[in-house]
Amino acid sequence: MKILGLVIALIALIVLIFKKVPTVITVIIASLIAGFINLLEPWTILNTLAEGTGSTFASYFFVFLFATMYGQLMSYTGCANAIADTLVKIFGKKNVVLVIIVTTGLLVYGGVTAMVVCFTVCPIGISLLREANVSKKFLPALIAFGQGTFALTALPGTPQLNNIIPTEVLKTSSTAAPVLGIIGAIIMFVLGTGYLQYEVNKSKKKGEGFDSKSLDDMDINESHEKLSTILGFTPIVLLIVSNILFENVTIMGYTFSEHGTYAAVSTAMFIAICYLIVLGLFKVDKESTLTAIKKGSTDWITPLLNFSMIVGFGSVIKSTDGFAQLVQIAINIPGPAYVSAAISTCLLAGVTGSASGGMKIALSSETLVNSWLSSGISTSALHRIISVASCGLDSLPHCGGILATLNVCKELHASSYKYIFVTTVLVPIVATVIIVGLACLGLTF
Repeated sequence: MKILGLVIALIALIVLIFKKVPTVITVIIASLIAGFINLLEPWTILNTLAEGTGSTFASYFFVFLFATMYGQLMSYTGCANAIADTLVKIFGKKNVVLVIIVTTGLLVYGGVTAMVVCFTVCPIGISLLREANVSKKFLPALIAFGQGTFALTALPGTPQLNNIIPTEVLKTSSTAAPVLGIIGAIIMFVLGTGYLQYEVNKSKKKGEGFDSKSLDDMDINESHEKLSTILGFTPIVLLIVSNILFENVTIMGYTFSEHGTYAAVSTAMFIAICYLIVLGLFKVDKESTLTAIKKGSTDWITPLLNFSMIVGFGSVIKSTDGFAQLVQIAINIPGPAYVSAAISTCLLAGVTGSASGGMKIALSSETLVNSWLSSGISTSALHRIISVASCGLDSLPHCGGILATLNVCKELHASSYKYIFVTTVLVPIVATVIIVGLACLGLTF
């Protein structure tokens, strides 16, 4: 009954989100449902929700602030347009789907935190879709697919948390099982890109085109002369190089990793922002630059609050007896260790709405990990399977990252989630099933 309470709460959350009920109200209602059925007191539920929301808001404060300001400056200085124009010239208007996916994936693989990528790619994606006259409803899926699948979990060496967490427990490297990883990445890339291209083609045949109504005042400023290709790409190059440097180098005895997971990328964002401000003041115009700074300093609050509330709901879920029972069920899933690891990680990520959260819970259970390792399986293959499996059910509608991407792109679940579901839930699950099957057959490297 207590596990059923979690299911009912998740269903209520999803239904209310699709009904466009404000996130704050939706999360409170869903949290109370989960808590009441699990016999928690009302204020215990609300305090757990508030603490989870508050700690998340604090953790991501500067990431969202700097990322939003960076995105606005990319738009208003014309850098986004310069990048879009160059990519369209190289690949053609017919390939904007591929361009957005590859651009997003490269940023993720280059070390830009997955949560930040949507702010970076959104203005570029808008310019590309406008140029190709493609409906903006596809943008959240294009970004979510690029940031949350093949580059995040499968490609060997990706510096993202989903690939690093298993190394701490399994004592593997970030390049664990490279062949399995590359196979999984190819499967996801081909299926996801092919599906989104098919949907875009179908949409264009219906006569649907780019609709700027949902952009409101986020629309990209095109009143000034377009920048050169080099100036357009420079902020992204500066961001990636700075991020890699700060994450891996100790500067005069100072190590950014000691100050939190997002200290390096936030500092890199700040440097890129300073560059964009100078670029805007000297190469564009003062008014556009100041507008971007003003909007960037305020527009981050709603996306972060909504994201934090969803994570706070996850905190309530994790505090219930039903969740503890669910973890025990995951531990006792029968079958080969690879199968058990994939299912356990996928289920826990789905309930928490977090790939890294579900992975951490699965790997924090000594009983669960020991049961896998005692069967004599390859730790490298286990690493890759857990990493890929974590990004399946985590992308259900209550996922904080999905909600943030929709907010940044100014789209709704009702218009865009169908495409997100296929590319970030179904596609990773298919890839997981295939690489699990290959591992069971002996391909573990």
